[in-house]
Amino acid sequence: MASDGAIFYSIRKAVFFVVTILGLAIGMTTEAFSQPTLGRTYKDFLPLGSGASVALPEGNWETAHVASLPQSNTSWDIFTLKNLQPNPAVAFLVVRQATRPHRWGNTLCAQKRPNVHLYNEHGTTQSAILNKCSRTWAFANVAPLIDVSYPNWSQEDRDWWLRAAPGLKDLAKYGNSSMFVSELDVQQFNGYKLRIEAFIPPPKGFSLKKFRDDMDAGIPRPETEMMSMWNSIYIDSIHKSFFEKKPQPIMALNVPWTNSSGKLILPPQATVVAAASESAKPNLQATATPPKATESPAKSPAVASQTPQSVVEVKPAVNTPVVTAAASPPVQSGASATELAERSRAEQERKQLEDEKNKVTQQLEAMRQMLAKLQKENEVAAANAKLAEANKAKAEAEAAKQKLADSVVPAKPLVFANRKALVIGNDLYTDVAKLNNAVADANSMAIALEQVGYKVFKHLNLDEKKFKQAIRDFRANVQGGDEVLVFYAGHGVQLGSANYLLPIDIKGEGEDQVKDEAILLQKILDELEDKKTKFALAVIDACRDNPFKTKGRALGGRGLAPTSAATGQMVMFSAGSGQQALDRLGEKDTEKNGLFTRIFVKEMMKPGVSVDRVLRNVRTEVVRLAKSVGHEQTPALYDQAIGEFYFKQ
Repeated sequence: MASDGAIFYSIRKAVFFVVTILGLAIGMTTEAFSQPTLGRTYKDFLPLGSGASVALPEGNWETAHVASLPQSNTSWDIFTLKNLQPNPAVAFLVVRQATRPHRWGNTLCAQKRPNVHLYNEHGTTQSAILNKCSRTWAFANVAPLIDVSYPNWSQEDRDWWLRAAPGLKDLAKYGNSSMFVSELDVQQFNGYKLRIEAFIPPPKGFSLKKFRDDMDAGIPRPETEMMSMWNSIYIDSIHKSFFEKKPQPIMALNVPWTNSSGKLILPPQATVVAAASESAKPNLQATATPPKATESPAKSPAVASQTPQSVVEVKPAVNTPVVTAAASPPVQSGASATELAERSRAEQERKQLEDEKNKVTQQLEAMRQMLAKLQKENEVAAANAKLAEANKAKAEAEAAKQKLADSVVPAKPLVFANRKALVIGNDLYTDVAKLNNAVADANSMAIALEQVGYKVFKHLNLDEKKFKQAIRDFRANVQGGDEVLVFYAGHGVQLGSANYLLPIDIKGEGEDQVKDEAILLQKILDELEDKKTKFALAVIDACRDNPFKTKGRALGGRGLAPTSAATGQMVMFSAGSGQQALDRLGEKDTEKNGLFTRIFVKEMMKPGVSVDRVLRNVRTEVVRLAKSVGHEQTPALYDQAIGEFYFKQ
């Protein structure tokens, strides 16, 4: 029995030990997966759940308010934080986290607004998968932000700030003073989005009017370089901490504020008081109004400052350099205590200004190094993700190809009644340069569309009469609610702001003749809109050399003009404005299809990939392969589709 009791006791100890260890582990990881709590104080990082976080500026940050903002396309969790540190460089933060993925539009940088400065997209573009944007507001009076009472704000602006405003009540201590607010925005297409608004209070003596005037005139300011660098570091930190879930701290913000005359404004806690030197004591005692031996120099009328920002008593503080008063110059005969103190004060202030300038220079260099490191890491991460995606796509393509080859009897494609496609390829032009790939591209596209359930109306080498008849016949077959695709490969030309598709018998003897005989692309799009189609996609591979460039006076130019898509439509050109679409990737390229079409057909056959993602994958791959042979080709995409559509489920 004693043996059994000992065994039971040992088992109980082991169970207790395991439970304790598990409890500690859960406690350590809970922070990373929790959401900010009202009233709680945070330092260095703010957890946002599921391992995501954002870095916090220097200070102790209290969650002053928590709210949510539902919108038609997504909803936001909003956290307003205030900095409990005295005289903070950043006083408040508003952190806004989108709670579900969305197809985000353009970022804040797409539209310029008055009194907003330091716009920066940080190397991204509006059409990229990952968008970054920062900009900095210059508020002349921050008080109305407490109750969101700015008279010129739209209702959308008011709704945006009303949910965060209860946490900004302590802005009242800044009165009617000016305030900078840096907006930092990072978003993923068809993914999540995070925005931070950082409130940066300038010190007394700073002139916002002078700042605005200088910015409008293009005059460089010492403040802007520091704030711009800090914004960039914060943006890249958001990328790593929130999207990659790898916490990345940021540097403290130390803005070199200047007054209206361009002089550096010293921080209050780092200013000094001039004290009489030991060698000057005999003369001080001989003056008519000497200070008492036990009296603090700061209380002496001889050293009273005219500006509180420039002269205060030196007191050691945490993270604050203590500036020691330098020895006063030799006492000149007849100099009063006031003159001596003023000389000493001026000398110390000069040295302090020099020290502050050196500190700013050193911090800027440290920020440059940190930013370069962050950008390099983000570039490597993006390249690795792109490589992994490319390898995955290649493996899937190889698997699909092998599966197709192993099929003894290919399954007959299932045709959906509401899926219709018009496919046209023109090669054999009679009066302008012939093409080599257009018919082959049309044939490949028709086969691929049939395999994903489209009823295809294919036409090859159409003259004017047959081209226009083909469009009329197709229009008659389209009904409301259909999913429609129009593909054209052949010559196209831009005249003015309009794009024309060319039949094989086009002459090109003048603009009026081309406009009469060619097919206006916008007319095709308008007619599809009139048919009330559920979804319409126009894919135009006509961005080749101008077919009329040798016809005396040149008509149009290379490529097609930017177009617009109606609601429910998407339009994609094989190349951007002024660019040429490649048919080959060099002399050793034996593919029968042009670069754009071969990639498009491959991408559209991937199951479970939405149409908008297919188009963006096509653009990414075309850009990559074109660059590999030293060519620039970026397919243009115009997207007004509503909802998600798939070539292949």
